[in-house]
Amino acid sequence: MVPKKKTKCFEIQRSAILNLEFLKFDVLDSDSAKNLRQKNLQDATFMGNLEEKKVSIEFLSKSGCYIVNTTLWACTNDWVVFKENQRIPVKSIRRVEF
Repeated sequence: MVPKKKTKCFEIQRSAILNLEFLKFDVLDSDSAKNLRQKNLQDATFMGNLEEKKVSIEFLSKSGCYIVNTTLWACTNDWVVFKENQRIPVKSIRRVEF
């Protein structure tokens, strides 16, 4: 979705997301990358709700880069929502992999 940067990403459990503080800016620069991210998130939501398939979401927080492997239940223009109302701001997401 976006060229892999040299940032080392660490796997994180979905439950640990609540402890993170997120950046105030969008981690993607171009409109085309942002549009592709939104399309991939919508596809991941479809897969999560109908097929209960997990996806990998790479995102940035103030403390670094993380990857969470989970089922995506809902997506708006601003938030990605998982079970138990855990969520990540869309603008913090760098990559979605199916």
